[in-house]
Amino acid sequence: MVLLITFIVGCATVPPNELVNARSAYQRASMGPAQQLVPAELHKAEQALDQAEKSFKDDPDSFKTKDLAYVAQRKAEQAEALAVIAADKARRDKAEADYVKEQAAQVAQGKQDLSDSEKRTAAAHAELDRQAAIAQGKQELSDAERQNAVAQAEIEKQAALKLAKQMSDADLQRQQADILKTQQELKESEKRTADALAALSSLAMLKEEERGLVLTLSGSVLFRSAQSTLLPQAQEKLDQVAKALLAIPARNLIVEGHTDSQGSDAYNQGLSQRRADAVREYLVQRGYPADRIQARGKGEGSPMAKNSSAEGRANNRRVEIVIEREVQASK
Repeated sequence: MVLLITFIVGCATVPPNELVNARSAYQRASMGPAQQLVPAELHKAEQALDQAEKSFKDDPDSFKTKDLAYVAQRKAEQAEALAVIAADKARRDKAEADYVKEQAAQVAQGKQDLSDSEKRTAAAHAELDRQAAIAQGKQELSDAERQNAVAQAEIEKQAALKLAKQMSDADLQRQQADILKTQQELKESEKRTADALAALSSLAMLKEEERGLVLTLSGSVLFRSAQSTLLPQAQEKLDQVAKALLAIPARNLIVEGHTDSQGSDAYNQGLSQRRADAVREYLVQRGYPADRIQARGKGEGSPMAKNSSAEGRANNRRVEIVIEREVQASK
């Protein structure tokens, strides 16, 4: 329905940039995981876009159309970001379930070890009893000596029982305490990660791809035209990005610089590399581990829009921060 309205209206007049951006944002969100993970939010975005399209059809030049289109764009971007957060939470829930299962197996093994210890203790008791019987059977021992031997055997028996029980109880308590501590730390880490992802989605477009979570920053916000020195407002935004990234358990980052098609391939490649290096160096200065972040210039080779229009070229001039997925350790 949205595409049909877009075609009909497009034949009448040129839609405003706000409506073009809203259409693009909704199309991107509807093709991602939002349709399955947060369908209600995606439906809200669709309704908002329908209202903007209707306003554009009724009065193409009204400011109301632009306002409704901006609202539709933000709802689509919010649905996409919430889908990313929901997918990340699903992976964390599975990891926690696997961890609890493994810890339960370790507790069961601890109980088995305790049972084996009790069996060994019983065998030791039997041996002590046999030795006591031998001691009692020796006729050359006096009654006092036999009584002392039995008493000593009983003392050693009780001491061995007490020591074995204390060791088993202590081991079990330590294992249970370690499980509780690890579960608490995991929950706290998950909350910090969720808050950080929400913060990133409020700063720029955040989407999930096969290579990981991708945060897209507009090049016009970061640099002046044809330059690679960070603008003052770019430093303020990168401060917020660095703060959110540092709240997530350390992951490998790839900072990618992109350009539009204006200029030679060699010039665009060099400019994109310098811009990626500038963002990487700034994040390292703000405390992100240098050995966990790389900078790559992509030049004009990976456009996200057509370079035939000013708007398309503006979208292509960007910096993307790829947050790679955590590598699960082998059991």
